[in-house]
Amino acid sequence: MLSGQDDQMWPDATLLEMLRSDDQTAFNILYNKYSAKLYYAAYQLFKDQAICEDLVQELFIDLWVKRHQLKINSLEWYLKVAIKNRVLMYLRTKRAELDISAIELLAEKYGADSQLLRNDINRVLDENVASLPEKCRQIFKLSRTQYLSNKEIASMLNISVKTVENQITIALRHLRAGLSDYLPQIAIVLLLHLLN
Repeated sequence: MLSGQDDQMWPDATLLEMLRSDDQTAFNILYNKYSAKLYYAAYQLFKDQAICEDLVQELFIDLWVKRHQLKINSLEWYLKVAIKNRVLMYLRTKRAELDISAIELLAEKYGADSQLLRNDINRVLDENVASLPEKCRQIFKLSRTQYLSNKEIASMLNISVKTVENQITIALRHLRAGLSDYLPQIAIVLLLHLLN
């Protein structure tokens, strides 16, 4: 029995061994020893008190459930990595939910008139293409609207194929940055196109 002693006095290896033997007191000591540190580590990544508390609770529940399979050399390192991974997974899941929600809202808004959405995206695309440097814009249009190969463009403009490739890369990077705020709308257009 571990009661009556300072929680910090117990080595992690001993506590882990006792935890594997279903000792709830060892679990409580581990919780008291690490929960505040893990909460702080989680809060540094995501400033939401309730979510961070939940993530720490879930981590300790998982630790108890998997206590018989644990093969850990450094418990403190394991717990810090585990809480970081839980926060990142939560953020990824939350972002995916937000993206899906945005797409659903846009689908409702534009579902009846997908042409309006297409027009909006085409307008933004045209504005971004128009903002390209002149030579870059010319090469991009020859490639994407007239469907000429890089070799044909190079021959037509009397430049190297490598220059054509570089200019197309620059144009695509510029367009990607310019259209990044419109990704949910673009996803809607693609979905509506596939469904029709």
